[in-house]
Amino acid sequence: MNKAVVMVAIAVVAAVGISAFALMSGDSSEVTPVVQEPAVLEEKVSILDTINSFSAPTTIAQSMKAAQPAPNVTIGDDGKIYVLYQDTVNEETNIFLKTSTDNGQTFSEPVRVNLLDGNVALDGRVAPTIQLGDNGEVYVTWANSRYEPNMFMGNYRQLVFTQSFDDGKSFEPSITIGAEELHSGKYFQHMSIDGHGGIHMAWLDGPTKMNATGFMEKDKSRDRGVRYTQSLDGGVTFETTKLIDANACPCCNVQTAADGEGSVYVSWRKVFGSGDTQVRDMVVAASTDGGKTFGAPVKIYDDGFQFKGCVHVGAPMAIDSEGTLHVAWYTGATERQGMYYATSTDNGQSFSKPMPILTGDWVPPQRIFITVDNDDTVWLTWEDATGLSTNEKSWRYGDTQALIFTAQVIDGELIRADNPINENDAKSLTNIDSDNGLVSIVWTETDNSVKITTAEN
Repeated sequence: MNKAVVMVAIAVVAAVGISAFALMSGDSSEVTPVVQEPAVLEEKVSILDTINSFSAPTTIAQSMKAAQPAPNVTIGDDGKIYVLYQDTVNEETNIFLKTSTDNGQTFSEPVRVNLLDGNVALDGRVAPTIQLGDNGEVYVTWANSRYEPNMFMGNYRQLVFTQSFDDGKSFEPSITIGAEELHSGKYFQHMSIDGHGGIHMAWLDGPTKMNATGFMEKDKSRDRGVRYTQSLDGGVTFETTKLIDANACPCCNVQTAADGEGSVYVSWRKVFGSGDTQVRDMVVAASTDGGKTFGAPVKIYDDGFQFKGCVHVGAPMAIDSEGTLHVAWYTGATERQGMYYATSTDNGQSFSKPMPILTGDWVPPQRIFITVDNDDTVWLTWEDATGLSTNEKSWRYGDTQALIFTAQVIDGELIRADNPINENDAKSLTNIDSDNGLVSIVWTETDNSVKITTAEN
């Protein structure tokens, strides 16, 4: 990659974020303590030349629905790019897949992923997840929704999974995860695949029950929180779901990562304490036996983010060829608001001192994503809404405009883009992936178009 040697200090102030408040209280619970040094809030970095590195943005799809059709991207070992996106026509939302074999210059005709029309919950906060197998398999998971008057905002969501055995040309009938178990709502989901084809899935789970009138209502006799399942037969069957933590922020993204050495990681925002002084910091639970058991959650950093609400952002993770876990996250802690990056070299038992990515006196909750390329270079991409909204120190889902920035981390050095990779304002979730010498970033613009840009490295 081309980079200039100009040195700058990170001190970006954002003015608007991307979610709605969802207030609730939580109880304190145990978490593995980690001794950490104070974070450095200023870091000198080189400048990444995005203008000469990334292609001009290409439009994948154009939605006429005034919504946020969050896209996702993954890249195969052969350099083929796969993009998922949502679209809504006549109030029915579906998921479509397009692919590119020329580094993102052109894309195929769309293939509809969900066979049941409208079996998708339109959600700009959580993109459908796509993963690839070694023999032409394409795995996709997402949430659907049905009306239930007693549930929050009248929505009851289930977790849906499907696969393709012909490289995404067609998809099998979908299955509902945990359909044979007790009723529960499932949302803020994520899926990873390990080096042996094992599928790992985690989400926020809200137990429910059928009341006397035939409608769903909360089941307070069972714990809500983060649940996990896996499939070792290519998604034909999934194991019984299990609760990893019962005290999670009820609407912040869950993330997963897995390798071929038995390591599986799940991250989420955990609630510590209760009332107005409760803390919501990011944690990681690790498994070293392929997801059979998980250790106690470990704080990525003791941010001390006191907040009685949901920030709707998680901690995406990636694993490099040496087994190092890389993670990026947001905190709204008073003294260190912003986005940070850290690593773990001991299977998630402790984490390095956080590296600041985007900090300032006011940094609202925005999303940051991460990938590791074939050379173990870490790539980050994030939303920056500085000066693009009339909101000041407040934040509303659906009222977002943002520029998309990217950076590399090489040998502990942050190499940050000085220019955004998008030409207009983004308004929705961004995702990034890398493989076969390519790095692709997807996002949604304010006109509801899905965009992509790709770099060859």
